[in-house]
Amino acid sequence: MSSKTILIAILIALIVLIVLVAIGVVILLVVYRPEATPMVQATATSSPTASPSPSPTLTSTSPPATPTVTATPTASPTPAVPEGDIVFTVDRDHIEAGECITLRVSVEGISAAWLEGEPVVGGQATKEVCPCEDITYTLEVTLASGEQARRTVTVYVEGECPAIKLIRRWPPMELQDWPRPEGDNGRGMHFLVEGYYTEEELDFHIARLRDMNVKWCLVIYKDEIHLERAAIKFREAGIMVVWRKLLNPTELYFNWGRDIEILERVGMPPYMQVYNEPAVGQEWDEPINKEKYLKNLRRTCQDVYNAGGYVGLQFVSEEWLTDALRDLKAHGGEPIFQRMFFVPHPYGMNHPPSYQEDVHAALGFLVFADIFQKEIGFVPPMIAGEGGWKYGATNDDRFPKVDDQLHRDYHVELFNWFRTGVLSNGQPLPDYFFAYCVWLISHRMDDNAWYDSFAGDRVLTIEAVKAIPPFERQFSWD
Repeated sequence: MSSKTILIAILIALIVLIVLVAIGVVILLVVYRPEATPMVQATATSSPTASPSPSPTLTSTSPPATPTVTATPTASPTPAVPEGDIVFTVDRDHIEAGECITLRVSVEGISAAWLEGEPVVGGQATKEVCPCEDITYTLEVTLASGEQARRTVTVYVEGECPAIKLIRRWPPMELQDWPRPEGDNGRGMHFLVEGYYTEEELDFHIARLRDMNVKWCLVIYKDEIHLERAAIKFREAGIMVVWRKLLNPTELYFNWGRDIEILERVGMPPYMQVYNEPAVGQEWDEPINKEKYLKNLRRTCQDVYNAGGYVGLQFVSEEWLTDALRDLKAHGGEPIFQRMFFVPHPYGMNHPPSYQEDVHAALGFLVFADIFQKEIGFVPPMIAGEGGWKYGATNDDRFPKVDDQLHRDYHVELFNWFRTGVLSNGQPLPDYFFAYCVWLISHRMDDNAWYDSFAGDRVLTIEAVKAIPPFERQFSWD
């Protein structure tokens, strides 16, 4: 055989060998190609596309040995933390403004859950809502592991809420029709600021109120459990309460009916303050928006009135009160005025009790009375929810600092309005001014608190108030 023939034979053999190796490589790639691991997305937020895994590296040995395939291993997914069973739904997520729908919650295998801030009891909860604008509702969950989770549903609203809907018309109330405590002396105090109360706290601080013969109190609450607990204690103590659900001006609350039913069931009149100092920035969790507040106020007044509650407005701005009254009238809310009361905050700064130059006075409620008379033709009941004199106040350098002696003298003079029937400016005490709840029974970090403050107790004031002889306030109709 010639050398040329041999060379051709070798080339043909090499070509056949290369083809066989290539076929073997293709078969190995098909057989050993790793399968993709599926990705589960917990939210609608898109995840970035993963980079492709590098191709396997081929290491060949002398023929006819089989090529070795080295593949990049795929990482095993990290086991998910057990979340329990969490179901949060809404009947419909596209509605007309003011249309009512129901939120539904079912949870299992978790530690705790809160629907819009209200605890979910027994693993099940429903909540009727009637939004007037697009809104997102939230379910907060504490997992069995202790981790926090959140579920949300968003409802999209078409149009605007119509005029105030009063499902029934309650009879108008005259001043003498409003409930007052037995032995009413007009003396009141703001209770604790937390809104959550233990039995022991209630007993301890109510005993202090009774020692000072306090007959009225403004009480903050955060949920229905503490509302009922506090209502029973205050009823037993014979103290009339204005109840303030802790809300900021951006919030709507949909359980007024339940709360009012609780109060009526335990025998407490449903004096319900709606919102607090809406013109003050620190009450907001976003920039102040008067239009948004007025819209929320319309719905809130409607719901409290429809449930049979007494609607308590609260403003420290004359302009905001005026605008609110005009807005309620413009939307058909005038019947609400007949079951409405006002909660002024007449702080005296360091002005004496007779001071009347501006609204910053113990007599500052008279300014708001003029607005009511002008806008709706009468003055509703007033129950001051905060006010009096803060310890150490030096706001106006024309007047002395409020020391212990002035703090005592000013507050005793104020409470004596209800005994003598005469204000510090010499005018008769108005029938509409029911009570004055001064700030504040107790707080360790507030030097204006009468008890337990880091600045010490206001001992002189406390003892002087206790020493006021018992009396019952008289009205013009008595």
